[in-house]
Amino acid sequence: MKEIERKFLLTKMPDIALQSTTCIRQGYITESRDSVEIRLRRKGDAFFMTFKRGKGLVRDEAEIKIDEADFNHLWPLTRDRRVEKQRSKAILDNGLIVEIDEFSGALSGLLLCEVEFGDEARAKAFVPPQWFGTDVTEDGRYKNKSLAENGLPES
Repeated sequence: MKEIERKFLLTKMPDIALQSTTCIRQGYITESRDSVEIRLRRKGDAFFMTFKRGKGLVRDEAEIKIDEADFNHLWPLTRDRRVEKQRSKAILDNGLIVEIDEFSGALSGLLLCEVEFGDEARAKAFVPPQWFGTDVTEDGRYKNKSLAENGLPES
């Protein structure tokens, strides 16, 4: 399965209607030098293990649901490679869904938003709303795994 998404920095929470907000804790079993990313995620009361490969606009992604016991058993392997955030979803004027992540802890103050697409052509043709900030899709420093390992990027 392919994940096709663009990611943008935000300077503040937008004044838009939010559809939902969920607390997310995620940690990375693999390190940045590994070619495959293995992530554990608790999203509300659900637990997942995700495998990702590649970088930039299009990446391979597979996600499986796991139970809480498996999550708790594996969670210590993510030590020093974790992020916590509130994820809010909203619908853009063009019908696309935007996910807005407001980070906490060491990443407090960081706001990112992501939009997923069905194909590369739509992703490349996407014109972001004015309230979107800098496009950081290709900037590896803003990948959650990099943020978990290295903290906030220097400007």
